[in-house]
Amino acid sequence: MEKSLYFALLSTIIILIFLIFYGKNGFIDLNRLRLQEQAIISENEAIDEANKVLERRVARLKGDISYIEHIARHELGMVAKDELVFRLKDIKKDTK
Repeated sequence: MEKSLYFALLSTIIILIFLIFYGKNGFIDLNRLRLQEQAIISENEAIDEANKVLERRVARLKGDISYIEHIARHELGMVAKDELVFRLKDIKKDTK
């Protein structure tokens, strides 16, 4: 009788340990969710930093004339009214 009671108790403990680790919402799921949470937190931090950069750029575009001129010249290829633009062809010399 005692052996069967010990066996039943041991079996119950083994099943509970198995469920704690491998069951739905068990220890392994908890670790997986923690890793996902850390990945999401890292992604959010990167997005927050990108948003801050964009906010600074928008603020400069709203009020900094020299920055607007810089963007117009370098990113849009614009020139001022009083400037001359020279376009030079790349001449490749034949060595023969």
